[in-house]
Amino acid sequence: MLARLRSLARSLFGRARMEEEMSDEFGFHFERRIEDLTREGVPPAEAARRARLEFGAREAYKDDCRQARGLRFFDECWQDLRYAVRTLRSNPGFAVVAILSLALGIGANTAIFSLLDAILLKSLPVTRPGELFLLNSDGPSVHAQTFSYPMFQRFQAEAPAANTLLAMSRIAPLNTLASGERGSVAATGQLVSGEYFATLGVYPELGRLLTPEDNRIVDGHPIAVISHGFWQRRFGGSPTVLGQQIQLNGASFTIVGVVARSFSGVWVDSPIDLWLPLVMQHTIRYAQHYSISNGQRQLPWAPQDGITWLDVILRANSEHGSRLRTVLNATFQQNVADRAQRVADPKERRLFLEQHLTFRPFGHGFPDLRSQAAAPLWTLMAMVAVVLLIACANIANLLLARSSARQREIAVRLSIGASRARLIRQLLTESALVATLGGAAGIATAHWASAFLVHMALGGPGPIPPAFELDLRVLGFAAALSLTTGILFGLAPAFRTTKVQLSDALKAGSRSVFGGSRISGMRPLVALQVALSLAMLVAAGLFGRSLRNLTQLDPGFDREHVLSVWIDPQIAGYPMDRLPGLYQRLIERIEAVAGVRSASISSCGLASGCQSFMDGLNIGGYQRRPGEQVLLQSNWVGPKYFSTVGMKMLAGRELDARDTDRAPKVAVINEAMARRYFANRSPLGERFGYGKPSIEIVGVVRDARVTNVRDAAVPMAYYSMQQWKNYSDNIDVRAVGDSRWIVGEVRKAVREADPNLPVNRVATMNEQISRNLNLERLVAYLTSAFGILSLALASVGLYGVMSYAVARRTAELGIRMALGAHPSQVLWMVLRESLLLVGLGAVFGLPLVFAGSRFLKGMLFGLAPNDSATVVSAILALVVVAAIASYLPALRASRIEPTVALRYE
Repeated sequence: MLARLRSLARSLFGRARMEEEMSDEFGFHFERRIEDLTREGVPPAEAARRARLEFGAREAYKDDCRQARGLRFFDECWQDLRYAVRTLRSNPGFAVVAILSLALGIGANTAIFSLLDAILLKSLPVTRPGELFLLNSDGPSVHAQTFSYPMFQRFQAEAPAANTLLAMSRIAPLNTLASGERGSVAATGQLVSGEYFATLGVYPELGRLLTPEDNRIVDGHPIAVISHGFWQRRFGGSPTVLGQQIQLNGASFTIVGVVARSFSGVWVDSPIDLWLPLVMQHTIRYAQHYSISNGQRQLPWAPQDGITWLDVILRANSEHGSRLRTVLNATFQQNVADRAQRVADPKERRLFLEQHLTFRPFGHGFPDLRSQAAAPLWTLMAMVAVVLLIACANIANLLLARSSARQREIAVRLSIGASRARLIRQLLTESALVATLGGAAGIATAHWASAFLVHMALGGPGPIPPAFELDLRVLGFAAALSLTTGILFGLAPAFRTTKVQLSDALKAGSRSVFGGSRISGMRPLVALQVALSLAMLVAAGLFGRSLRNLTQLDPGFDREHVLSVWIDPQIAGYPMDRLPGLYQRLIERIEAVAGVRSASISSCGLASGCQSFMDGLNIGGYQRRPGEQVLLQSNWVGPKYFSTVGMKMLAGRELDARDTDRAPKVAVINEAMARRYFANRSPLGERFGYGKPSIEIVGVVRDARVTNVRDAAVPMAYYSMQQWKNYSDNIDVRAVGDSRWIVGEVRKAVREADPNLPVNRVATMNEQISRNLNLERLVAYLTSAFGILSLALASVGLYGVMSYAVARRTAELGIRMALGAHPSQVLWMVLRESLLLVGLGAVFGLPLVFAGSRFLKGMLFGLAPNDSATVVSAILALVVVAAIASYLPALRASRIEPTVALRYE
């Protein structure tokens, strides 16, 4: 077999030489035969004639040689390809329509698949990602899922080998200032243990990566590893970047390495720019995603067992994984038992002791975006596949229509000995060529479309993360899709085209060979297109109305007159004791801006995804059920907060200047908390807190969708920032009129209050809510586009079929009109036929609608998946567009001149 393949390869690559050798050998034997006849006394001309008769056709001998060498198949394929090119050049209209239809269908499928692949399917670009597991603590009293650095070190002590475990923080915002730059630039960073890169199996492109030696001394390793993208953007890809100094949140770090281009962190939607040793947490003032039970926040976190802030990743293969999990869980439970001794309440201690370790697969990284996007992306993938199916049906109809014009050609080729299989292969070559050209155009379309989709999904412009770039997987998908579509729309027309009656097809002027069969083959495809288009229109309508419900929803706060300013005093180096003075200067300076009614601070901005929880609380007068966890969402706010953001007070008062650090602790709760824990009594004056309840409830505020507008309110408490002295990342500003007009003045006021205070973003509340709905907007816009495209393709298919039907029935219609039929009767006859096709498609489409609506239930807001108004509207839109598409062929049929039609044959 191998020798045969080598011979075939030599034959293919030495084709020109082989052809020359065959010609030379045939010529040699031909000349020798002429010489033999001449010696026998035959005149030269007669000798040449006899030699030609004896040898026969030269090309027949060559063809036998090619077949013997296995090259005849390739010759025929090359002939089919050249013939297909000539056929498309002679029918440019068909070629353009078919290629554009496929370009849209394949391009859209490829773009959506690239998004789906990056978010849902693609593993982290690391060594053996299937061996990675995220450690989580699980139990009835657990909210935080992170670990302290001492706990990580205990886990390491039990690991059988180095580079089995790694620890890492969440994303850290960094203000970066490289050598020679004037202004700082925002970047993303991550604090990691020295085992991070080695455990993941990531390698440097330049320099070196972090090692365990870089985490020995707290605040003693000011080095950084940067990503390939950051290296290109900030340093132009210069190899002299190694050893350069870069300021990170005011501290100087030395760049020691550049990570390989394929790796940008463990968040697919948030690529990391810099990696730092985790012992540098205090130096860069990192303070995200943490929980304190017995620690001091203002001191370095790495040595403190009471501050949990690290995610721990385990690498374990199938051979040793089970034993290693058992050992780590035993270590964790021993630590839990030691900490439980400090819990006074026996019930709390019992719940605390029920904690245990779980191991979640981490081969795809953190699932922040994946959990939200899975259902919408699979829905979009199904819809865009339907669009391609409709496009294939259209092209199949075009091929069936073209087959009538080729009936004599096919009949002649069959009559002179061509096999049906040979003709089918030739016709499939034409389809494959169209599909290949459409696929190439589709990849170009997908390259542009995927960038647009990524920016919509991630919420703004910026560099595309490496995971979202078109790679070989996506290109392979596009190639397979092109091949599949070529077979899908080409196979049935090829079989029907080659099934002819030779005696009828060879009759000159015959027009009835394909008549009924062609139309009967095209009508089911049109009905299928209509059915699929109806399902697409209903889905588009549902997602569009769901987005409208979300955008018009009352979130429980003022969205028209409020502006949010995101600041970061911790990065600016403000200690706790200077925060009240800073906040006072900011509020006074902002409130002095013309057009500003009031301003207030908060630790979490509205509709920003920020959320903080307090658990293990005791509420006065409320008896907890066994195993129940009292968990409250929390926010720390300044005076006038509720009036500034437009939240309505339902009872009591809001937090104000009297709630100082010397006054008793107070809080305002929302309706959800009042209903949950104070169902039959007024919460005003009641208390809650850790151990003995000490925080007095002074007000009840209306429920608001504070985290994001999709989620209903949960039990929540608002605390006075003056009493707790917490870092605030947000300033809310209430404008007299439209908040958009004061953006520049507010930003200027913050700079005047403190030029060194980083301002991360300034946005109106409407802009913030819009950013909150990026995924819903992407789905609604795309489904609307797919619905319109499918409707357009179905109407084009209907128009083509009816035009073809009118052309086939020209003589019949002429006879009808010659016998006295009125043009309006002919018009209605054709129009009725098209409307019957639409009705048939709608009948088959409705079951698809109701079957598919079940899968959309969880993605809709304020709308039933089988909403009757949406279904009826989609049917009406389909009927109107179909009537317009079929009116032109019907009108042309009603204007046929009988005398012309009777001479048509």
